[in-house]
Amino acid sequence: MTGQPPKNKHRGTPGFLIKFFQLALYIPIQVAFIPFAIVGLVDAIFKEMIISRKLGVSFTAIKALQYRWIMHYFDTRPDPISVAFTKKLPCESHFGLWSTFGALIISQRLFGFTTIFGRVAEPGKETPVSTAGRRVLMFDAIVEKYVDEMEQIVIPGAGFDLVALHFTKAKNTKVFELDQAETLHVKVQTLKDAAIAHDWITYVPVDYSTESWTEKLLAAGFDKTKKTLFLWQSVSLFLEAGTVKKTLREMAGLGAGGSIIAQDLYSKAFISGETSRIVKRSLRMLDRMGEPWKFGVDMSDDPESAVESFLEDCGLRMTEYFQFGEKLGIEPIYCVVEAERLDRV
Repeated sequence: MTGQPPKNKHRGTPGFLIKFFQLALYIPIQVAFIPFAIVGLVDAIFKEMIISRKLGVSFTAIKALQYRWIMHYFDTRPDPISVAFTKKLPCESHFGLWSTFGALIISQRLFGFTTIFGRVAEPGKETPVSTAGRRVLMFDAIVEKYVDEMEQIVIPGAGFDLVALHFTKAKNTKVFELDQAETLHVKVQTLKDAAIAHDWITYVPVDYSTESWTEKLLAAGFDKTKKTLFLWQSVSLFLEAGTVKKTLREMAGLGAGGSIIAQDLYSKAFISGETSRIVKRSLRMLDRMGEPWKFGVDMSDDPESAVESFLEDCGLRMTEYFQFGEKLGIEPIYCVVEAERLDRV
């Protein structure tokens, strides 16, 4: 005898019962939402696939905005600006999002029923499915970290990301956002329609196929003598490897001493769909929309060294490295890095 009380074989029962009752309460709410979800889905498909094409807007730019909407309503990242923006965006359906996720949102708020949408993965425990939420918080943290240190922030391929609005208002920081003319036209008009202040941000339309983004940036007032944060989020995977390297070298050449380039990089295994059936289905949809993934780094053997070597080929020294899913022992899928120019070390 050890003197210890006997183990309770029903120790896990209360938690199980709570989950059971939460699910039992959720099901009728979801059933009630089904008619709305059908109408909302039709509205969303029409706006995201038909209206977006007419406006010349990237399908993936809309999807990136959706996750910020989701995080707001599931209380993992307050973002009233993105919600107000979504309500006025002509190629997105606020009703469609609410009719799809409304039952889950209501159930979480009323009686604590949570799903993957109501949680953010712990650092290092991200899966291919849960990467999006942690990525949003990571880039938030990078902007917040540097906003008072940098004199300029440049966001190439900004799309409908509103991170600059969150952290640069009333700051002594010049902000430049670059993207295709059609995307920026829709973005600025939507900001006006939603009555969201944005006058301190310079929007630089550029046709990447025929124009130099660096020349357009300089013409818009960018100052090469000032410390700059370049924020390049989820753009490189849509480009050819040569274009990625060329763009990073151009960023390195633009910034003054102390400038930082923050970007994410995907693994070859991830962009090929090898790591997840859900990712593979997403790849098929992106192919149909004409926005296939193209570039990834081979992270199969020592991913940190592979990324560091790639950045050195671009004239950069890696200063920070964050690998997603590292604690799970899974195939490397994604990382966020910070880097500075090699010859300014």
